Amino acid sequence: MRTININGSRFALPEGMSTKDVQALVGFLATLHTVDSHYDYGSSDYMYSLGRHPELRLEDITLTDNAKAKADASYEAYKAKRDAEKQTT
Repeated sequence: MRTININGSRFALPEGMSTKDVQALVGFLATLHTVDSHYDYGSSDYMYSLGRHPELRLEDITLTDNAKAKADASYEAYKAKRDAEKQTT
């Protein structure tokens, strides 16, 4: 699956999206800036300023069926193994 990674968050690109359209999307996104928020304790309100440009990466990843359930099961197995090792030490 072709994805675009924006500041660490992945978004799936539509299947069949042309290279030209991907280039246009990335070019447009590269013109944006993040918006940083800063708390003003004197007025109890937020202030905002322009931040940096987003970090953009195109990635090809493999989607896994039932990934969440598999990850949860592997974590439970990991915890059980860790707990068993703690009891033997």
